[in-house]
Order: sequence, then C-alpha cells, then structure tokens
Amino acid sequence: MREISKKLRKIAISPILLLLAISISVSLAAVPAFGYELVVPGDEDGDLIVSDEELEAAQASLDAGKITDEELAKIEHIHDNYPRTVVDTEGREVTFYKPVERIITREPDTCRIVVALGDGDKVVASEQAVKSCLCPTTFETFEEGCLECYNSILGGRLADLPETSTRYDIYYELIASLNPDVIITSGTTNVQDFETKIGCPVVVAGGDGWNYSRDDGLYGMIEVIGDVLERGEEAEELIGLVESKIDMIGSVTDSIDESERPKVYFAPRGAKLGFYDPKEGRDFTRTFTDYDPLEIAGGKNVAEGAEGYEINVAVEQIIAWNPDYIFVACSTPEDAEVIDWIKSSPDLQSIAAVQNGNVYNCFYPHCRGRPADRSLLNMIYMAKLLHPDEFSDLDLEKEGNEIFKAFLGVDGVFTEYADYLVWPREWLNAQ
Repeated sequence: MREISKKLRKIAISPILLLLAISISVSLAAVPAFGYELVVPGDEDGDLIVSDEELEAAQASLDAGKITDEELAKIEHIHDNYPRTVVDTEGREVTFYKPVERIITREPDTCRIVVALGDGDKVVASEQAVKSCLCPTTFETFEEGCLECYNSILGGRLADLPETSTRYDIYYELIASLNPDVIITSGTTNVQDFETKIGCPVVVAGGDGWNYSRDDGLYGMIEVIGDVLERGEEAEELIGLVESKIDMIGSVTDSIDESERPKVYFAPRGAKLGFYDPKEGRDFTRTFTDYDPLEIAGGKNVAEGAEGYEINVAVEQIIAWNPDYIFVACSTPEDAEVIDWIKSSPDLQSIAAVQNGNVYNCFYPHCRGRPADRSLLNMIYMAKLLHPDEFSDLDLEKEGNEIFKAFLGVDGVFTEYADYLVWPREWLNAQ
C-alpha cells in the first residue's frame, strides 16, 4: 500500500505528467495556480515519504552534525506516522505527508477549535471576523470588549493576524503566499477553488456549535480538527468538558415533566432594530425551531414543530404562543436596552412573559458562525433563570470562566465579558 501511495503521489505532483494528462483528458484537475510545493523533511527522493533508508541517512546526518536532534525526531515521527489520511465531516479523504505546522482557518468557529486543542500558535491567518469573534468584542471595534483576551490569545498576534477573506471576498494570492499546510473550513462552497488555486490540503470540519452530536454537530468538528492536528486526546478532553456541562444541567432538567417546563420564545438575533430588520431579514421576529441549550436548560421552545429551522414569524404568532419567558440575544451593552422596549410594547402586553416581567437578555449565539462557548453559557444561564431553585448553587461566573478557558486558553474571560455587557454583571450581583 505504501508503494502504491508513492506512485500515485508522484503522478499527482509532477507538473510534466500533469500537463500530459490534461492534454489527454480535460476531466483531470488543473495545476494549482500559485505553484504550491510540498516539502517533507527527510524525504530525499521526492516521493514525499521517509523510507527506512532515508531515516538511516538522517541518523547519519545527525552523527555528522548536519542536523539537530529536534530535526531527527521530526523525521522519525514522519517515518512512523505518515502518510496518514483524515476523513473530514463531508466524508472526503485528505492525505497528509507531514505534520501540520501552518494553518489557515476559514471562519472563527474552526479557529476556535484549533485554539482549544492547543495549536493556536500554528494559525498563520484566518477570516476577517476571527478578530471580533474569538474574544467577545464590539464587531470590528477593538477598543471595548474582552480586551485582555484579545491581547493575549494566539500569543498576542490576533490584532496583526492576516485576513484571508471577508464576508464577500477571498484573497487567494495572500493565502498562497502564506504557504499553509492545511486550510480548515466549515463548508464545502470554496473547497474546489482552494484545491485548484492553492493546492494544499483542504479539510471540511463542519458542525453546529450548539448541536451536541458527532453527525453535523460540534463533536464531529472537534474530532476532525483533532485528527488533522494529531490532537485526538485533546479533542476527546474538550468533548468531555462540553458533555460534563450538559450532564450537569441535564441530570436535573431531564426529570422535569413536560407540563412543568416553562414556554420560551427565543430571539437569537436580538431586537435592536425592532420587530423586523428588512435589510438582514431578521430581528425580534426571527427565531429557532430547535436550540439544544434551551431545551437542555429545561425550557419548552414555543417554535418547536414549526416548519423550517431559523424562521421569521409574525408578531401575532408570538402572541398566540404566549411564552412564559422571552430571551433576547445581546452582543453589545447597547443591545440590552431592548428589554425595556419589549416590556413596554403595546403589541406584546397580553403575553405572560411581559406581564410577569420575565423578559431577559441572553448571550448572542452568533458571530460569523455559531460559537460553542457562548451557547454553553446560555444553557447554564437559562437553566438558572427557568429553574432558580434547582440551580441556586450553580455559579455562572465560575462556569463561564472555565468554559472560555477551555476554548480560548485565557483566564477570566467571562468575568471581563460580564463587565463589558453590563447586564450579566448586574444580574450576577442581584443573585
């Protein structure tokens, strides 16, 4: 099998053979536009595999003082473990010929997992929004928010991290110039372009940050990235931490009868523009039909069973649902002001949540993706609000700091986040 892999790889990387193959069959892939070149330490014959003979040659080079012990150890590791094939969340087989040392992530969610697994120092670039979305800040404004986190994460490199794309554009030449060992993306949209224009391995690590499963969920994303980075043990530890938080809440709420679960309307896009934002097509009247953190927290989602997933509904529908609680996502201190607007809205006065004063801010579960850490915060916070007696001893600030530390590697992020948003600090002080 190893000899077959050698031959196939020789064909794949030889420009002459590629041109010949293209002249015969237009169905074969084009040569990468920017001339990506893969060099494997210890590989002397260009087949990208360190053979037994090449390992012996490396040992001789060490004895002759031509390479260091560290370089030999790297060659030995490649000899023993590579090539290796990773199966991504789309079922694509991606082969690596050496350990990944230079990573480009396509979005904050995948970058967050790379950081959580301990390889943030290998991230050489990412999408524009990663600067706003790893550490909670006001979007594209880096003078307020979790600044200790912002200045600490990635070894203090976040502010200067190259931006390889925006919401609308991808800078292929910049990506190629950074010579990545892998591009990690959560979707398939641009995979073919990356493979043909850049040429380096592209891994799809899709998954929903609040879907706690391996199929299309957070765990699948963590496992694939862990496999790419040879961080399988760290991946299982991170999944274990998430499961421990879910078990902490679910072990209590699973026993609550369906009839005793409060009905909840969740506005995950906030309400700062009123009932409906015609530009983005979302605001207070946009909701989820399924949000695992809310259900684990012991709430009954009033939109459950409606057709679709993230849907716009009429105000009249929210009134008809008559929720006992309303949660409105908040990403900046100014967003918190909408709570008074909702409570005083003439259109909503018949709703039980408004009548009883059970309208609350919650943590914004989006940021150019679906950050897993903030939805875990929502799960714990919602549980304390919906079932205060059962969770009276649960320390949200302690749990929040632990969650952020696990994902971002920085201490005290929740404490800073609570102070920045103001309302979590006021709510915590009132407990």
